[in-house]
Parts: sequence; C-alpha cells; structure tokens
Amino acid sequence: MLELAQILCLSIGPMNLPPAREKLACEMMPAVIKEARKNNLRPTLLLAMIHVESAWKKTAISSSNACGLTQMLPKYTGSKQTGVPKLTCKQLQNPRVSIKMGARTLKYWIKSYGRGKEKVGLCGYNKGFRCKGANPHPRGMMYARKVLRIERSIKRTQNKIQGQD
Repeated sequence: MLELAQILCLSIGPMNLPPAREKLACEMMPAVIKEARKNNLRPTLLLAMIHVESAWKKTAISSSNACGLTQMLPKYTGSKQTGVPKLTCKQLQNPRVSIKMGARTLKYWIKSYGRGKEKVGLCGYNKGFRCKGANPHPRGMMYARKVLRIERSIKRTQNKIQGQD
C-alpha cells in the first residue's frame, strides 16, 4: 500500500511540471502533509494552492513581490494574527519555510476571515481584505475557484491511484 506522500506525488503527474519542479514537489510532499494537518487543512488543498501560486518554482517572485512556493508578500509577514514571523523574500524562497508559513496564513484566512468558508478564505489569501462583504473581489473569487478545481483534479487522480474510481 502506498503512503499518502507517494500517492500525492503521483497525483501531480498530470500537472505537467518541469522535471526539476516535479522532483521538488515530491520531496516536499511530507512537509505539505505535515503542515496541512497541523493547520487543519486538507493536504490536497494546500497542494493545489501551491500549484496555482508558483507551480512549484521555489524562487518565484511575482510582480507584486510575493515570494516562494506559496507566494507570500514579505511586507505582510510579521502578523501576530496569523502567527507568521517577519520574513524576507530569501527566507520565503526556502520551500519548507514557504509551505509552513503559507499553511498558517491560509488557516488564518479560512478560519478567522472566511469563518470556515474555504472559498472566502482562499479569496482573502489572494486579495486580502478586498474579499470582505457581499461583493468579494472578482479575481480573488476566480483564484479560489481555480484552487478548488485543481484540488478536485488532484483528488480524482488520487482516487484512481488508490483504485477507488
């Protein structure tokens, strides 16, 4: 029987990542599982978010200066609310740090801001407080739907691997 980390590693195959990024993703799968569980997240949700944020490019830096696998903005780290210490872009480019801090931050957005609603929490992770109220940010909601769609795809592949489909 395959372990969850192996199954999730195999589940990213259809994402067509470059070989080096697929290797990194598979190496980091135990950390994804650990941090997801520690933060009451599904590993598949965290995996999908990382795929959308950076496609497993650990040195990714966005046009808004978001860094690492989970594309966090260094200027917004150091929050007591999220439990994420102040970090530099260089620190966020460490895959383990990025996964750990991204999971903590996603937990905050889902639990505290989204009040348990993953779609609102994902929107908040992506667009911040612009997702508040009756008219959440349209691109933030599009981001949330994309992450959840990719998570469903990962789960379908996971079920096929486990022979449950």
